[in-house]
Amino acid sequence: MTEFTGERVIPGEVNDDLWAEHISRYAFASRFTAGKRVLDIGCGAGYGTAELAQGGHLTTGIDVAPDAIAYARAHYPLASVHFLQASASALPFVDESFDLATAFEVIEHLKDWPDLLAEARRVLQPDGIFLVSTPNKLYYAESRAKEGPNPFHDHEFEFQEFREALSQYFPRVNILLQNRL
Repeated sequence: MTEFTGERVIPGEVNDDLWAEHISRYAFASRFTAGKRVLDIGCGAGYGTAELAQGGHLTTGIDVAPDAIAYARAHYPLASVHFLQASASALPFVDESFDLATAFEVIEHLKDWPDLLAEARRVLQPDGIFLVSTPNKLYYAESRAKEGPNPFHDHEFEFQEFREALSQYFPRVNILLQNRL
């Protein structure tokens, strides 16, 4: 995993705008990590998991790709961080294992995306927080008009569809819009 293919962000391999967009999600999420057990679903290269670990009691990053996990372990060997190869739709943890879970720019890559939501709900404490991001289908299609659809995306959500999907698994849903500036 040494070059940016469009599938996952690798520090130093993407332009500053894309990097800022991705790292800002983790900077936001890190506000909620103090003393918490944190799960980063679809951790990719591990930079976000390392960011979350600055405040978390124990932080775990999972990704389905073995090369991503190897990269994360090699580049972020922190005592409070564990990286595991695992599927976002079948998390290898007991119920209520985490206080906070993140899944940034992951759900749109999954055919079985409802399983990600069910698994996130299952592994969170009853008062746990799930922070998830995905491109808005209408805006994203417009912004990629020249390039065409992202070949790595299986399902892109429109705003209301995303709200309804989250509401099926979580009792309170707040949707925020991101502007990296």
